Formats: sequence, C-alpha cells, structure tokens
Amino acid sequence: MIRYQITPSNPKTHLFSVKIEVSNPSLPMQKVRLPNWIPGSYLIRDFAKNIMDLKVETTNGDYVHLEQLDKSNWQFSSQKAVIISYEVYAWDLSVRSAHFDETHAFFNGTSTFLEIVDNHPCDLFVDIESTDFTQQQKWKVATGMPVVEIGKTGFGTYKADTYHELIDYPVEIGTFQTLSFEANGIPHQMVVTGIAEFDEIRFTEDLIKICETELNLFTGKPPIEKYVFMLMVTGNDYGGLEHINSTALICSRNDLPYLGMQEASDGYLQLLELCSHEYFHTWNVKRIQPEVYQKSSLQTPEYTNQLWWFEGVTSYYDALILLRAGLINKATYLKLLAKQMTRVYRMPGRFKQSVAESSWNTWTKFYQQDENAPNAIISYYTKGSLIALALDLVIRKETHSQKSLDDVLIYLWEHFGQKGIGIKDGEIEAVCSQVSGLDLT
Repeated sequence: MIRYQITPSNPKTHLFSVKIEVSNPSLPMQKVRLPNWIPGSYLIRDFAKNIMDLKVETTNGDYVHLEQLDKSNWQFSSQKAVIISYEVYAWDLSVRSAHFDETHAFFNGTSTFLEIVDNHPCDLFVDIESTDFTQQQKWKVATGMPVVEIGKTGFGTYKADTYHELIDYPVEIGTFQTLSFEANGIPHQMVVTGIAEFDEIRFTEDLIKICETELNLFTGKPPIEKYVFMLMVTGNDYGGLEHINSTALICSRNDLPYLGMQEASDGYLQLLELCSHEYFHTWNVKRIQPEVYQKSSLQTPEYTNQLWWFEGVTSYYDALILLRAGLINKATYLKLLAKQMTRVYRMPGRFKQSVAESSWNTWTKFYQQDENAPNAIISYYTKGSLIALALDLVIRKETHSQKSLDDVLIYLWEHFGQKGIGIKDGEIEAVCSQVSGLDLT
C-alpha cells in the first residue's frame, strides 16, 4: 500500500504540500515519476516543472539520496520505509492541472502525485482541516474517489486500486454549491465553484434528462455507482475533461440558466452540450478506448488514428442527446448541426488533412495551433462529428432503419468496453461494417 497525503498549505503562494509513505521500496532501486500529460488532453505539459523541494527520508528521519534521471523521473535506494515529500505550485485555472488560492483548491493527480513505479494499491488522505485558513473558510471536499473514512465535510481517507485510478479522480475543495440528484437510481452531483446565481431547479432537471438518456442508450450494468460534475464558473472560460466517474468543467457564468429564462440561451445550450459530451465519455473514451491508451506511462505521446471516432462521435451525440432528452426541438437541433457544419466548411485545412491524420498529429498540430492552423489542419472533433452523422444516416437508410450508429456503440460497449479490451486502429471501421451488414469501405 502506498499512502499519499495532500494539504493545501498556503493559498497566497498557491502551494500544495504532498507526502508519500512507501513502506517497501523496490530494490535495488525504487523509481518514481510524474506524468507528462493527462489522459483526454493530448499535449506534453511537463507537470514536473511545478514540483519544489522534493526529498526522501526514512520514517526515522534519515536522509536518502534521490537521483534525478530526467525532467520527470527520479530514483532512490532504501531498505527501509521512506517518506517522499514535496510541494506543488498550483496556479493553472483550467480543468487540466491544479489551482489553489483563497477561493478554492482543485487538483488532478497527474499534476500532484508522483507514481511509485510498480503500480501498488494507494490510499489518499486529504488533510485540510489541519490548516487554520481552510478551517475558517469552512471548506469541504468533492470527488468521485472511493471512500475509506471521511468526515461530514469530506476530509479524510480515500482509496484507489492502482496509481492510474488514483490520478483519474480530480478533487475540488472549497465552499461550492452542490446540486444532488439521481439518474436511473444512481446518485449524481453537480458541484459549482465560483460566483454564480442561477436556476438550480432547471439545471438539475435538465441534467437528469441528459444522464438518463445516455444511461438508457448503453446496455447492461452502468459502469458507475456515482458521478460528480465539477464546474468552475469564471468570466469567459469554456472546456471539460472526462474522468472515470466524474468530469471537470469550466464555463462562463453567463452560460448558466438564469431565473426566469424561457427559451434556452446559446450559452446555456453550449453548457448542456458540454455536460452531455463529457458524460458520454464515461463510455466512449474512458472504457471504449484505443488500445494504446491502456496502461500508458503518460511519459511520452501515444499515437492513434482513432480520435475522430472517440471525440467526433461524442461530439455528434452531445447535441443529439439534447434532442432525444426533449431539451431542444428539431429546429434547434438542426441549427446546432448547421453551426457544426459551418465550423468545418470554413476551414481550408479540411482539404489538407484527414481526420485520421488530425488524430495522429493531435500532440503538435491540433494542440499547438498557430496562425496557419485554419489553412493546414482540420479538427477531429468537428469533422469527426459530421462523419458520424453521415455514417449514421447511411446505416439507417441502407438498413431501412433496422440499424443505426447506436448499434455500433452498443456493440463496442459490450465487446470491448465492458471487457476492458482496447481497440486497435482499423477495428472500428470493421465493426461498423459487421454490425450494419454493409460494405462501408
């Protein structure tokens, strides 16, 4: 068992303090490392640059030499149990890293927790009540991580079977608003951080419809026992990142539904699509996933041609789910679809790059766009969603509506996602033909 402890120690300097107790270090050398990228966001981010004052001592306080091997890997040798301690600078107000100030604390494990290479079971002690500041602020904790023993406000001990699970549970700490609801009997929470006044009843009811529509789409036992939406509200940000049983979201406060809103605003529809998109990833990405992403060390890029499916198909369904859930009518759906088409057609780069190439080069060309990007690349999100639309329509037309893209998703869920089998490049195309009975070459 590897025991982690994290404490937001100083909001003014934005520092988390982390301690890791390793009871049986590997011999002759114990290697430790920090990821260079976070699953779902395909860019080398070098999280280790934010680590400070890293040191290793035995539990008796004896010094242990730590050798740095490269920018994110270290090793040490000890026959005794050790404590690894360090600080993490957290000043990235996004869904990808960590942020800590006097208003809240948020972190992903990829940017805060060193991996003790060997993949042991882990537990995490969220130690916040020991600091005067957080006690005075009456902060509480929100996370999807399984519980060992916690207090009423969520501080305490959590667990993960592996390091890769540990880093897939983001944590939000602060005085957030919580919307609690059930979808198909499964407890859900929407945790809202930031200054925001909004129609909580409408937002909750709309989320229930989205979640239940997606839960009903996929067959068999749901892959989650609970789910947490973590929404940071700012002036004008937007984005989301999927996790094993939660999602980290960020949006403008103008996107929230205001009291008395009749027809949903464009901003609110965008927020609902974002929630729909990230929740859909519970199946399509987190469990139905490329083989190369399974058990990745997160040290170097992992290449696949398939992101057009995992992000494009999800982008196709995010608005379609709103229609199926009754949150928008057909005219509004077609308007959203027209906007998506426009995003693709206005990009000259669609003649220069295929969605497979866009997927493969996401690490550089897509995630590091410059002024020439519109002329050189295409988004596997937007064009991928149009491919999904076309594929769905072809299957429906040629099978006289006996089959659809839903059936392809269900097959992938039953034969890959539920069994933990990763998908190789080329397999999705074969599955589409197999399920539909059509030559889709």
